[in-house]
Amino acid sequence: MKRGHWRGCWGLAAALLGFPAVAQMEGPPQGAPQFSCFEAAREGSGVSESVAAQLCQGARSDAPARCFLRVQEKGFLSEPDALQLCQYAEPSDDPASCFLKARTSSFLDETQLLQLCRPPIAEMMHLCPYGP
Repeated sequence: MKRGHWRGCWGLAAALLGFPAVAQMEGPPQGAPQFSCFEAAREGSGVSESVAAQLCQGARSDAPARCFLRVQEKGFLSEPDALQLCQYAEPSDDPASCFLKARTSSFLDETQLLQLCRPPIAEMMHLCPYGP
């Protein structure tokens, strides 16, 4: 086989297997929601990189960061509790609003409020932390 033919085969194999092109590896890929979330969590806050990374693990948007910063801004939750409430949040979940509303209109304790308002996927991940 010709030398150019092998290069074409490698390119085709890389495309089929999903290997990123070298040019795309220079920075975070477009649409990297975990990285956007990480940056949002770190921006203008005292959140450590390790907490921001844990918060944004598996994020599909910056919703976990916005939730975390909101409950931290209000001063209602400790960092670990805010992390528990907001990790895996989706824009449609809004666990911060749920927590803040439930806190003012119910007699549930903080642990029960966290369980009530956590995103549904968070409970699944708690039960099966290593995946299916």
